[in-house]
Amino acid sequence: MIETEIAITVNRKADIDLIEQKIIENKIMFPVYIREYEFSYQINFTSDYEQWELDTAILSAFPGYEFTTDLDRGRKEIRIQISRYQSELSTDGWGRPIDNPLNETKYLVRKAVQKAEKFSPTIKVLFEDKEQYYFVNIVGGTNRATEENGFLILNHFTSNKTDGATFFKDRLYKTPSEAFHSGYYKLSEIVDRDFSTYLENKKKEIRAIQKQPRKIIRDFINACNKADESSILKNLDENFVFQVRKNWQPISDIEGLLRFKQYLNSSEQQLCGKDFKIGSSWSFSLPNVTIGVKYFPHPTEQNMHPFQKYEQVKFVLNDNKIVSILYEC
Repeated sequence: MIETEIAITVNRKADIDLIEQKIIENKIMFPVYIREYEFSYQINFTSDYEQWELDTAILSAFPGYEFTTDLDRGRKEIRIQISRYQSELSTDGWGRPIDNPLNETKYLVRKAVQKAEKFSPTIKVLFEDKEQYYFVNIVGGTNRATEENGFLILNHFTSNKTDGATFFKDRLYKTPSEAFHSGYYKLSEIVDRDFSTYLENKKKEIRAIQKQPRKIIRDFINACNKADESSILKNLDENFVFQVRKNWQPISDIEGLLRFKQYLNSSEQQLCGKDFKIGSSWSFSLPNVTIGVKYFPHPTEQNMHPFQKYEQVKFVLNDNKIVSILYEC
């Protein structure tokens, strides 16, 4: 059984007797709860179907009023509000989930003078900071079976030049506005496809930009693992700076290739022979690139089975040269 929760808000308290009478006349065979507040009444009940007849009965009691789901702009008195809700877990008589369970609200307001609002057929869509433009192209059409005139949506959204474009044959729309809103929703499939292409192209661009820095850094780490001094120095800038920090405290601060070369040959060096493994997470904010490295320290008499260590290395690159390295051990 599909249950529909129905809630009615009566905003003019003087209307409550009339609404109550309409509920009684509709012979609703479920408990109907009526709560009184300072400025309104709230009516709630649950039914085994939607009770659409109640809307018609209420509307007949208020000449000059209409139900709407869109309050539009401006301030209007909402005389009565009716909401219907069906759980997404609702099933039909065969135990199958129902399509499009109800979740809607209608407002009883005074009828307004209908005035078609003009609109632009151009729709701007942002792909991050990139502006893309699409067009909902509408033409007049006629239903040949009924001779009814109306409007059709062209199956062409990427330009306002529509020569030779076909139209959707699903329906003939009564107004341009109705066609425009339907076209807007049809457009989403094309936008989603274009956005997927945009993301894929962006990934390719990022991979292209990161390709050379990744190679330079991998070559540097591999050279350190092999203690290959010439390969270590190959991609370093002439004014190269090397810093070592431990627990945020500076240990070494070396400027220039000559001093760095001396460091590599000293007992204090902490780069060579560790067999670094580069982690999978690279942080790019060019010219800065930060990587995580892991390795097993060499066993000592005090610690024959050392735990694997995790450290971080920050590179600054310029013109395919490593300008500085901050090694946090």
